[in-house]
Amino acid sequence: MGVRTFLGSCALAVMAATVVSPSLAQQRQDNLRVAFSRDTDFVARIQTDSIESGTLSAAVYDTLLYDAPTGGFAGLLATAWRWVDERTIDLDLRQGVTFHDGEPFDADDVVFTVAFAADPRNNLRQQAQDFGFLDRAEKLGPHKVRLHLKQPFPLAEHILASRLTILPDAFTTKEGPAAHASRPVGTGPYRVAEMRAGQSYVLRANPGYFDGPKPKAQIGTVTIRTIADTQTQVAEMMGGGLDMIFNVPDDLAKNLATMPNLQVAYGDTARFNFLSLDVAGRNGDTPLKDQRIRQAIAHAIDREAIVKNLVGGTSTATVSPCHPRQLFCTQDVATYRHDPARARQLLAEAGVPPGTRLSLINGDATLRPVGEAIQGYLRTVGITVEFETFTLPAWRTQLLQGKSTMSIVGWGSGGVFDTGRALPTFFNGAEGDYARDQEVVDWVTRAGATTDKAVREDLYRRALIRIAERAYVVPLFTSSVPFVVSRDVEFKPDRDTPEFVRARWRR
Repeated sequence: MGVRTFLGSCALAVMAATVVSPSLAQQRQDNLRVAFSRDTDFVARIQTDSIESGTLSAAVYDTLLYDAPTGGFAGLLATAWRWVDERTIDLDLRQGVTFHDGEPFDADDVVFTVAFAADPRNNLRQQAQDFGFLDRAEKLGPHKVRLHLKQPFPLAEHILASRLTILPDAFTTKEGPAAHASRPVGTGPYRVAEMRAGQSYVLRANPGYFDGPKPKAQIGTVTIRTIADTQTQVAEMMGGGLDMIFNVPDDLAKNLATMPNLQVAYGDTARFNFLSLDVAGRNGDTPLKDQRIRQAIAHAIDREAIVKNLVGGTSTATVSPCHPRQLFCTQDVATYRHDPARARQLLAEAGVPPGTRLSLINGDATLRPVGEAIQGYLRTVGITVEFETFTLPAWRTQLLQGKSTMSIVGWGSGGVFDTGRALPTFFNGAEGDYARDQEVVDWVTRAGATTDKAVREDLYRRALIRIAERAYVVPLFTSSVPFVVSRDVEFKPDRDTPEFVRARWRR
C-alpha cells in the first residue's frame, strides 16, 4: 500500500476518530519518543556525517565552537579563539568540563582529537575535504591550544563548530576509536544510557552539563527508535506512540497537521539535491559521456513539478549544484527548462535508440517518489530507467566506489551556507566526483585554499558555469525538513536536524 493511499481521505477520517489523547503519560515519565528512518554507524560526527549522526552527535558530544541559531559562532568547549595569522588559531578552553565517563576535559583531548581527524589512515567520511586543512594542535597550557593549519582554509570555524567533535583521549586511546560506535563518550547535554545497534538509543540528560551557548537538556530522557517504514512512523504518531518524526514527505506532514494532537513545523536547511551522472564512465562505457544525452536528461525532468507535487514545504528548484542561499552559489548559469521535445531531439542527434537502459540508485527512502518521477520523465523521452533504493551505507558504497551510473544525491553542506561546503565534495577529482574535469577541480581547489572572498567568488563562478554548460549533473531542488511533533511538546526547529535540547514539554 502506497503512502498516499495510506493517508487517503477515508483512512484519515477513520484514524482521526481514533486518535489517542496527547502523551500525558510521557510527560510524567519525562520521555521524548523519536523515530529515525535509518541508523548510523557512528554517533560522533567526526567519524561520519549524516542527519542521524548529526542529531545524535549534537546531543552527546560537543565541539570547540557553536554555530548559534542567531548566526555567527560562539565559544563552546573553547571560550575564546584568535586568528594569529591565516594558518594559526589560538584557543582558550573551557575549564570544569567532564566527559560522561568522568574524565576531565583539557588540552590533551583537543590535541588527541585533532591528530585523529588529521590522520588520513583513519578513513573518516569526507576526511580530505573537512579535515585536510588540519596539521596539528599544540598544547600551550592545561586549557590552551594552538591549531596549526596546513594552508589557509576559509571554512575552518565551520568545521570547529560542526564536525570536530571532541573525543576523550584516555578512553579513546584505551578502547580504540571504534568504541564510540557502541559506547559513545562525549561531554554533551545528553549521554547514551542504552543502545541497540540498528534499533534504538536511549539518551539521558547530563545533570552536570556546563552553562554555555548550547542549552541544557529540558527533557530528561530521549528514546530513539529506528523505524524505516514511513507508514509505521505515521501510524505511531497518530496513535500517540511517538512524540516526534521528521524528514517525512510533505504531503504526509500536511495531512498530519490536521490531527488534533499533532503540529508541523519546517526546519531551515542548507541541503540541496541533484542527479549525479557518470560523465567520466567510472561505471563502464556509458552513453552519459555524450553531453547531448546529459542535456536531454536535464530537459526531460520537470523539477518544478517535482517540488510542487512531491517535495513541498519551503523547497525550491535549483539551477546549480549548491544551495541558492550559499555564499558564491551563482544562479547566472545555463538552465534547462522542462522540454520533452528538445530532450527527444538531443537524444536523436546523439543516436540514442528508444528503450536505451540506464540505472538509477538512491540511498534515502523518503526520496523514492522523486526517483520514480525521474524514471517516468525519462521513459517519456525513450530512456528506460532501472531504479533501486539502497540503505544509506550500501548506497554510499556504490557511489564512492564508482558503481553509479545515475544517482540521486542529497548533500546537507554541514548546515553551512557557503559554496565551499558544496562543490569540493563532488568536483574534487576524488571518489565522489563523476565528472573528473581537471579544470573544474583546479578552480574548486584554489577557491578552497584562499580566504580572499573576491578570488573565491570568481573561481566558484567559473566552476558553476562550466558544470551547467556541460550538464555534468542535473540540479534538482533544495530541501526543507518537516517536523511532526506532539502538541504536548514545544519545539521550534531552526535547522534540518532536531536539537533535542530545544524541546520541552508544553505546560
